[in-house]
Amino acid sequence: MKLLTKKRVAIAAGVIVVGGAAAFWLVPKGEPKIPPSRYRTAAVDTGAINQTVTATGTINPVALVNVGSQVSGTVVELNADFNDRVSKGQVLLKLDPTIFNAQIRQFEASKASAIANLRLAEANYGRNQQLVSQNFVSSTALDQSRREMDVARANVQLSQAQLDRARADLNNSVIRSPIDGVIIKRTIDLGQTVAASFNTPNLFQIAR
Repeated sequence: MKLLTKKRVAIAAGVIVVGGAAAFWLVPKGEPKIPPSRYRTAAVDTGAINQTVTATGTINPVALVNVGSQVSGTVVELNADFNDRVSKGQVLLKLDPTIFNAQIRQFEASKASAIANLRLAEANYGRNQQLVSQNFVSSTALDQSRREMDVARANVQLSQAQLDRARADLNNSVIRSPIDGVIIKRTIDLGQTVAASFNTPNLFQIAR
């Protein structure tokens, strides 16, 4: 009797298991849950595309400029060196201005003396003109005074030209960069003498 009861219990349990499984598969399931989509919006814009190219080779400058000096002198100030970036008009070096300033003073004095001689010659010529009209001096004396006046006027012009040259030399004693670029060569040192008697010495080479 007990054996029969155990068999009935086992059969009932099997029926329950089979029924539960069938119910699981036969009962309609809900719609699968789909996770919400996540996205961001942005305005469309235009722009430049940067592209980097890596290569091996030699970079050639657009221009090479040799910087020299038109005057001679001793370097008393050096403001640029190799691999320095310089701008147009920048002072690279200065030569000793002592001699140039002395020449300016000398030619200023020469000009003042020439102007004084011209005024004297003009006065003599004017006086001789009056004397000739009164027959107190000859026409030869008048011609001589005219020549002296012309020579005095030429001396004034000469002294002015010398003064202009001396001032230009002083200005040229300051060496400036003619372009924007990079110094790739320097051949001068502080205290060195620059000789520009025969040709223009190259002091710097600048690449642009």
